[in-house]
Amino acid sequence: MRDQILKSARTLAALLPMLALAQPATAQREASWEFSLGAGAVHTDGGLATYLGTRGFADNGATPSRFAPAAAVRLGYNFTNNLGFSIGTAAAASSGVKYVTPFAAVTYTVDLGARTSPFITAGTQFTRITGNGLRVHPTWGTRAGLGIRHMVGDNVALRLEGRMGMEHYEDLPGRKTAYTSVATLGFSFFTAGRRAPEVAPPCALCARARVDTVRIYAPAPPPLHKCEHGLAPSGLQTDQFGCLVLRDTLLLEAIHFDFDKSDITPTANVILDRVAESMLAHPELAFEIAGHTDSVGTFAYNFLLSARRANAVRNYLIRQGVPAYRMTAVGYGEGFPIAPNATVEGRALNRRGIEIRVKKLF
Repeated sequence: MRDQILKSARTLAALLPMLALAQPATAQREASWEFSLGAGAVHTDGGLATYLGTRGFADNGATPSRFAPAAAVRLGYNFTNNLGFSIGTAAAASSGVKYVTPFAAVTYTVDLGARTSPFITAGTQFTRITGNGLRVHPTWGTRAGLGIRHMVGDNVALRLEGRMGMEHYEDLPGRKTAYTSVATLGFSFFTAGRRAPEVAPPCALCARARVDTVRIYAPAPPPLHKCEHGLAPSGLQTDQFGCLVLRDTLLLEAIHFDFDKSDITPTANVILDRVAESMLAHPELAFEIAGHTDSVGTFAYNFLLSARRANAVRNYLIRQGVPAYRMTAVGYGEGFPIAPNATVEGRALNRRGIEIRVKKLF
């Protein structure tokens, strides 16, 4: 069990750099409800485990394992993007001993409105332990922990959390305080929060127009944007001004990367120049730049490689003048294949070029 937990921890550590590549989210989380489900492991205090073994809580009179699988559920309310409150319960079982831990906690988040944000939590807990018809519980308990949320959808976040509980048991011999730690990984589901009041953009016509008794002077409309640089990708539709028709998802098959690399190639430069011009012609749109890989290599490595490639494309478009706030870079690794990975042809299709997903910004 311990080796499995350590292996899972190393996998999570490999994925954490991917979270650092994420860009700010635009959703408002103030005044939102948050429902969380998670699973992980609990590490029981040595003195408490020995006590439970000597009193016959565990099967066959043995000392229960200090490591046990655990699950947790919580319901919280986020007053602001920083401060929230939650209640819930965690449960674990090992060697016939069952642990049920209801809790209440206050959470401080660096910025709940961001795509990725760490948090700290503190509160109270009360563990009820049963086994072989026996029961014991503490007289008081506290808890503290830290974690990180990463938004994987408009209302769904990946939640990684570790916490330490400190509880006082009158029945324990000697030292009465037991320290138990828990680590869980799961998902949080948010309701729509309170949005900031929308402020109407300044009216250029109102600011510059002069009204007298007979006529109104207004500025002439700006010329239409033309796309002249680079090359339009083959197979994609363009408008009368040479700009790409931006809707749904655009697959840029000609954007290829060298094996195990994330550098933009000269062939891709001319295509991305036309893509950048087309984005500038539509200031009302936002874009998700998605990278994909086949199944060769580990899941974590492919996840990071696809993220680096998507981020390289985003950085190139920023250098061509596209505002950074209108683009997010996301790596999906091998998670969304469009063909079986069992064949060479299928793997080639799954190494498809960059996808650009078009969204409304305003």
